[in-house]
Amino acid sequence: MVYDVTNYLDDHPGGAEVMLEVAGKYADDMFEDIGHSNEARKQLKQFLVGPLEATEEEIAALGASGTSHSGSGSGGPLVGVVVALLAVGLGVYFYYQS
Repeated sequence: MVYDVTNYLDDHPGGAEVMLEVAGKYADDMFEDIGHSNEARKQLKQFLVGPLEATEEEIAALGASGTSHSGSGSGGPLVGVVVALLAVGLGVYFYYQS
């Protein structure tokens, strides 16, 4: 899933820098390692844009090729985190371009 969390950067408890550091990268594992709360997971819903439309090659280029998809066929909420960070990166890029 794709999330646009650009407007959340200033409100992120860990600071915008944390999110920008992994913007556009596969960050599911990092999100899990931090130990985000259920509330943080619920907050993602308000930033939902839609599904990621990418080829397997594009996903692999993000570093997501099989790192957390262990045969179940579903990345669960972790996929959303990856895409959220991608959206942040794109949002920041376009914000500073205008």
